[in-house]
Amino acid sequence: MPVEKKLRRSHQRDQIYEYLCQSVEHPSAEMVYNDLRPEIPNLSLGTVYRNLKLLEELGKVRRVISYQGSERYDAICGDHVHFLCGCCGRLRDVKNVSTEAIRSAVLLEEGCRITKLDLTITGICPDCTG
Repeated sequence: MPVEKKLRRSHQRDQIYEYLCQSVEHPSAEMVYNDLRPEIPNLSLGTVYRNLKLLEELGKVRRVISYQGSERYDAICGDHVHFLCGCCGRLRDVKNVSTEAIRSAVLLEEGCRITKLDLTITGICPDCTG
């Protein structure tokens, strides 16, 4: 039986996770790094990437989408829908969507079941259309 390695507490990881929990921007690793660097002077971009990967493996955050080569992260791990502006790249949560209705509308082959719903709708936001 494999022994599970105990994860050491990390102040930097805690700050990265707290930042993601408070963000509505669905930031990339670079955005996290740039925003936290003034508070954590010894923070490196590699540390941000490693901690985002670990937080994802722990189920505390998830990668939402890759936009122009930059992956974005979200601390909301439950089923929900995102809107991505294909013009400016802004990514936001879509409110008041019935994920249950989406789940029931998807017809899968027999034996398949949905374990996670992560839907991204791409369009153009009001700031870019007007």
